[in-house]
Amino acid sequence: FCHMLLKDHNLTTRQPFHQLLQKKPSLPSAVWHRAVRGMFIQTQDTPNPNSLKFIPGREVLESRTMEFSTPAAAYCSPLARQLFRIEGVKSVFFGPDFITITKESEDLDWNLLKPDIYATIMDFFASGLPVVTDEAPRTDTAASEEDDEVVLMIKELLDTRIRST
Repeated sequence: FCHMLLKDHNLTTRQPFHQLLQKKPSLPSAVWHRAVRGMFIQTQDTPNPNSLKFIPGREVLESRTMEFSTPAAAYCSPLARQLFRIEGVKSVFFGPDFITITKESEDLDWNLLKPDIYATIMDFFASGLPVVTDEAPRTDTAASEEDDEVVLMIKELLDTRIRST
């Protein structure tokens, strides 16, 4: 971008760089339209400081709510599965026109989590996939009483990291 901006700039003049930046860049308008996303996501605090409400400006669920407290519970929602892939996301809650994300601990800073959450929500809605599907839960990796801790961890990894992609 800077190279394109500087290519017409005469380096023999001593025009300050900040004045150069004030000029409208000579990029084609199609490039600018592709760089700007058409979705504006607002956030709203909740009574729980570990939860934040994301309002994408479009319908999430028609008239119901759904809560996903674990990645395994998100089997029927491609959006919830993608949100759980963000490190630090503890639970996901869908409302008619909002998504509430709960982070794992107060030590995590929302300023570090928000960019990944924004990108995931925007990319998901741009994909056109449904927020919720009719997919049934997988029983081949369901936890059983005979499983030890390592097996349970492997099954959870399969459900949350492998199958979600």
